[in-house]
Amino acid sequence: MLASLAVLATGCHSTRPAATPAGPHFRILTYNVNWGGARPDLAADLIRSSGADIVCLQETTPEWERHLRPSLARDYSFAAFRHSTTRTGGGLAFLARVPAREVAYVPSHTGWFDGWIVAFETAAGPVQVLNVHLRPPVSDSGSWISGYLSTSDDRVREMERFYGERDPHLPLLVAGDFNDTGHSPVMKWLEERNLTNALPEFDYSTPTWEWRTSLVTLHRRIDHIVFSPELHCCSARVVQAGVSDHLPVEAVFSLPGPLEAPASR
Repeated sequence: MLASLAVLATGCHSTRPAATPAGPHFRILTYNVNWGGARPDLAADLIRSSGADIVCLQETTPEWERHLRPSLARDYSFAAFRHSTTRTGGGLAFLARVPAREVAYVPSHTGWFDGWIVAFETAAGPVQVLNVHLRPPVSDSGSWISGYLSTSDDRVREMERFYGERDPHLPLLVAGDFNDTGHSPVMKWLEERNLTNALPEFDYSTPTWEWRTSLVTLHRRIDHIVFSPELHCCSARVVQAGVSDHLPVEAVFSLPGPLEAPASR
């Protein structure tokens, strides 16, 4: 009976085991650091120990940059930060161990957060990453209840605008805080363009966000890494570390090719 309920809860979705890449590959990490969060030194340690070749950060601020840039300078030769002039904690950042160039920085038209596309020369070839922090589910009047029911179309419009600035000749990853689930309209919009959400391929249920109130602890999966069909995802997981209200998500990609060996535990 319990097994049947578990199958129903996951929509009969099966996952596949993580695998060790058979050839050139790269690792990407996305992490909403929580602009007001404590212990940026722990965030720096987490990023450093991840071994990620490309790191996408959301909710960065000048204070976060002042800590992370020198702390990670030896590990990441490329570090770029963009700070919001309209929203506290609305910044984005990229860190990388590989050469990088900007494709487009796309200011928000909604009054919320911008989008940023950077191209990277990875071991598996050139790719571009769209770093996003989509509109949170809060109404213009500040209501989270009505916002949860009314803002999904805004996130689709944001994504449509950011996506339109991509380089159509490069493989694409979209990474960041979507403020929405893997079954949301914005995710369906990306899937209609033949992009795949990495995490459900390997883990169908672990939340990436937690918020504790006096009455209940809320959990959602709202941080994602989505990839175009030119890439093959070898593994993806939620990293159980850090002190933000978000957990990092990481994934490893290679080019489609020979089968990989199962990853060692």
